[in-house]
Amino acid sequence: MNRDPLIHRLSRIQGQIEGLKKIVASGDSDCLKTIELAKASANAIKKFAQAYVETHLEECVAQKRNLGEVESELKKVVQSSFAL
Repeated sequence: MNRDPLIHRLSRIQGQIEGLKKIVASGDSDCLKTIELAKASANAIKKFAQAYVETHLEECVAQKRNLGEVESELKKVVQSSFAL
């Protein structure tokens, strides 16, 4: 499975977080701009998690041959997803 899109998402998130860090460190931040960037970063993390779960589910279903194994794994992933 190609993980490049997931890595790309993480790199963008890392850039957003670094931007936030610089804004806060500078001390002269625009409050609204900072909040918007924080919100965008949080949304990007959620989107990454969704994409990761989708990728994992595809791999899980492809690798597991026994339906019971797939069902058990799917339950674990769904429970973990909603614990975010």
